[in-house]
Amino acid sequence: MKKLTKGSSEKNKSNVQLEPIFHQKNFIWDFDGTLFNTYPVMLEALKQAMILNKVSFEGDLAVYIKQHSIKTFAERFANQPFLDDYHRLESELQKRYRPKIYPHLAEILVSIQENGGQNFVLSHRDESTIEYLGLLTSVFREIITSKQSFARKPNPEAILYLVSKYHLNPAETVMVGDRPLDVEAGRNAGVQTLLFDENELFGPIADKKIKNWSEWK
Repeated sequence: MKKLTKGSSEKNKSNVQLEPIFHQKNFIWDFDGTLFNTYPVMLEALKQAMILNKVSFEGDLAVYIKQHSIKTFAERFANQPFLDDYHRLESELQKRYRPKIYPHLAEILVSIQENGGQNFVLSHRDESTIEYLGLLTSVFREIITSKQSFARKPNPEAILYLVSKYHLNPAETVMVGDRPLDVEAGRNAGVQTLLFDENELFGPIADKKIKNWSEWK
């Protein structure tokens, strides 16, 4: 039997390749801006709420809410009545325009399931998440919304709940989202991270970053 030297052992270790992130088994999906293109309506509702409440902001609003969140915006620049107005307006506008899933994603979700994988949703949105998903709810093992009252991302509480309940291997599990807080939540939970950055706002902050779901291979 050939004896392995220290050098050959280190060489073999360096040659070990991790499974490509698209080929993992478990995917935990953010909803807004990741699965469904809800941001244009969310941004319009935010602007209308700002007018109603006389709230001003000199920066790039679209970039700010991607970097942080609308809740953070309200906490820093407005108040609870503003946030209540925003949620009311956003609900009315989404029902009028009906949010749509991003191209290619329905096929991706079904393919994951057909190949023995699992999909989950982790959203800060209320039960409208389930309404918007419609028939696609069947490809998700569990859908977490604000109703469950888990700590908000980047706190990993909800991810750790899924990992524990479904006995997920963190090395085979991916948190998928469109904002730094999604990536941070995934890292805090010890899972892999995939950032959907369609407007190229962020650097290489995740294990993998894509601009379009057609890049899924």
